[in-house]
Amino acid sequence: MNEVFDSEHINVEYKKDDNIVLVVLKGTVKRDDLRTPMMHAADMVMRHSCKVMAVDFQDEIELGENDITWSKKILLSNLKKSGLETIVFIDSLDNEIVRKCSDFCNDRFRTIVCKNYEEGKMQLDQSSDPSAEIKDTIDPEISKMTREEALDYMELSHDADIKEIDDRFWQMSKKYRGKDDPESVRMDEEISAVYDIASGRRDRRIEAEKNYESGPKYFGRSKKQWSDIIHYGWKTWLLAAIIIVSSIIIIVGIATNTKSDCSVILFGHMDFDNTFIYDALVAEGITRPYVSSADLVVPNDEDIDQVEYGTEIFNAQFYTNPDVLISDERSYYYYFTVFKDLSPLYDRILDGLTEEAKAGIKPVYMSQREAVEYQNELYTLNNALDAEINDPELFPDDKIMIGVEITDPAIAGKLGVDCLWPSRETKLLLGQCTNSKNDDQTVLVIVSIINAAFS
Repeated sequence: MNEVFDSEHINVEYKKDDNIVLVVLKGTVKRDDLRTPMMHAADMVMRHSCKVMAVDFQDEIELGENDITWSKKILLSNLKKSGLETIVFIDSLDNEIVRKCSDFCNDRFRTIVCKNYEEGKMQLDQSSDPSAEIKDTIDPEISKMTREEALDYMELSHDADIKEIDDRFWQMSKKYRGKDDPESVRMDEEISAVYDIASGRRDRRIEAEKNYESGPKYFGRSKKQWSDIIHYGWKTWLLAAIIIVSSIIIIVGIATNTKSDCSVILFGHMDFDNTFIYDALVAEGITRPYVSSADLVVPNDEDIDQVEYGTEIFNAQFYTNPDVLISDERSYYYYFTVFKDLSPLYDRILDGLTEEAKAGIKPVYMSQREAVEYQNELYTLNNALDAEINDPELFPDDKIMIGVEITDPAIAGKLGVDCLWPSRETKLLLGQCTNSKNDDQTVLVIVSIINAAFS
């Protein structure tokens, strides 16, 4: 029975009769849609000792610079370690990306480009595979060695550990590695075959194959396959869980918004305790405030570990139609579109503030052109596709007031906010959400929070 790993965008199948791992790109693929299935393909190649992997481009794919770098450094390295020798690119659509993929695989693998799977098999059968010829010259007794005999060949004791085996392998193979003469290539292959036995990899593969064939199957897959799916696809599983949780947040938010007197969402890279803001709003007669936060690492120019799915959580909270958004100083540059122009409400806000509070804030203005420039900076930082880069000159430079800023980090700390950026202090911007429908509520919430902070 063929082993299959299937996702929305990519199908990976081990074709037992051909001893080939076939990867089928079913639709437009980019980023994590590509990475998880391809790592599973590399693992499948290793477990079944495949020498050939075929990649069928049934649709176009997009590879950003991050994807190309990942493919070269991570994917190809794992495929090489797995024992892969040949990659067959199946391209019936004359995709430009196939040529590029073939080019950057060429220095590590033999590559074949063809129109369909059967044509690829025919070329494999007809072509002269130098590695196959070399293997024919290796002593057939090598493959029959026991682990003890392989260790004797390597001049190691029978109780040698894996580090000793690795070290000896590199010592023995270094004088042959990289040379083109037939004898050096043959010896390199022979030493690699002996190492495969001495390290126990050959026996583990045989045992795994036996277990797979004889073991129970659950929905067509063995326990090990399901374990692999969870191992390599954990991000997909986690994303599904986050989407479910986010959906619940949206539904609960919409359902409870009618019961809440206001909604306040904080976003940025910070720890947050909502007690102070919640109590401040209650003190002003808002009996059922909803105060929440989302941890967003934007832009990640300090190489901080990303918070998984913080954006999805923020999106879910955003669609509960908050009255007020609070952002740290760095993040709001990149979220211009979530703020409504606050200038029509600014005088009313000032009228409600104490003199001390007025002295501790300043209005913040931005234009759509500036927002595009910051967005371009973010794309560049993340090596995004050129198609995502916009010309700022095509956007208006008229500034709007997106909020008022509290510039004293100590006041931000009083509000329950602790900046997580290593090199920055927290300055907070308070603004009206574009989804807000109640100007009076926005004014009351902003005034209540700022006055309480400076009291």
